[in-house]
Amino acid sequence: LFHDSMRIILEPLFAAGLNGVEMVGGDGVVHKVHPILAAYVADYPEQCLVTLSKYGTCPK
Repeated sequence: LFHDSMRIILEPLFAAGLNGVEMVGGDGVVHKVHPILAAYVADYPEQCLVTLSKYGTCPK
Protein backbone atom coordinates (compact mmCIF):
# COMPACT_ATOMS: atom_id res chain seq x y z
CA LEU A 1 0.00 0.00 0.00
CA PHE A 2 2.81 2.42 0.93
CA HIS A 3 4.77 1.84 -2.26
CA ASP A 4 1.69 2.16 -4.47
CA SER A 5 0.75 5.40 -2.71
CA MET A 6 4.25 6.83 -3.16
CA ARG A 7 4.21 5.85 -6.84
CA ILE A 8 0.93 7.75 -7.36
CA ILE A 9 2.13 10.78 -5.39
CA LEU A 10 5.49 11.00 -7.17
CA GLU A 11 4.23 10.24 -10.69
CA PRO A 12 3.95 13.96 -11.67
CA LEU A 13 7.51 14.54 -10.42
CA PHE A 14 8.75 11.59 -12.49
CA ALA A 15 7.10 12.97 -15.64
CA ALA A 16 8.48 16.45 -14.95
CA GLY A 17 11.97 15.01 -14.49
CA LEU A 18 11.82 13.32 -17.89
CA ASN A 19 10.05 15.97 -19.95
CA GLY A 20 10.96 19.14 -18.06
CA VAL A 21 8.72 21.90 -16.75
CA GLU A 22 8.83 25.61 -17.50
CA MET A 23 9.37 27.71 -14.37
CA VAL A 24 10.05 31.38 -13.82
CA GLY A 25 13.37 32.01 -12.09
CA GLY A 26 14.18 34.70 -9.57
CA ASP A 27 15.41 36.88 -12.43
CA GLY A 28 12.01 36.71 -14.17
CA VAL A 29 13.31 34.55 -17.02
CA VAL A 30 11.44 31.35 -17.93
CA HIS A 31 13.65 28.26 -17.63
CA LYS A 32 12.96 24.64 -18.52
CA VAL A 33 13.85 22.61 -15.43
CA HIS A 34 14.02 18.87 -14.75
CA PRO A 35 13.30 18.39 -11.02
CA ILE A 36 14.49 15.22 -9.29
CA LEU A 37 13.88 13.68 -5.89
CA ALA A 38 17.38 13.66 -4.43
CA ALA A 39 16.63 12.35 -0.93
CA TYR A 40 13.92 10.70 1.08
CA VAL A 41 14.09 11.57 4.77
CA ALA A 42 12.47 9.14 7.19
CA ASP A 43 12.80 8.19 10.83
CA TYR A 44 13.64 4.61 11.83
CA PRO A 45 10.04 3.29 11.91
CA GLU A 46 9.40 4.76 8.45
CA GLN A 47 12.65 3.27 7.13
CA CYS A 48 11.50 -0.14 8.34
CA LEU A 49 8.15 0.39 6.62
CA VAL A 50 9.73 1.44 3.31
CA THR A 51 12.20 -1.45 3.26
CA LEU A 52 9.66 -3.98 4.59
CA SER A 53 11.99 -4.75 7.52
CA LYS A 54 10.96 -5.86 11.00
CA TYR A 55 11.09 -3.03 13.54
CA GLY A 56 13.61 -3.43 16.37
CA THR A 57 15.74 -6.22 14.90
CA CYS A 58 19.45 -6.03 14.24
CA PRO A 59 20.55 -7.11 10.74
CA LYS A 60 23.43 -9.60 10.77
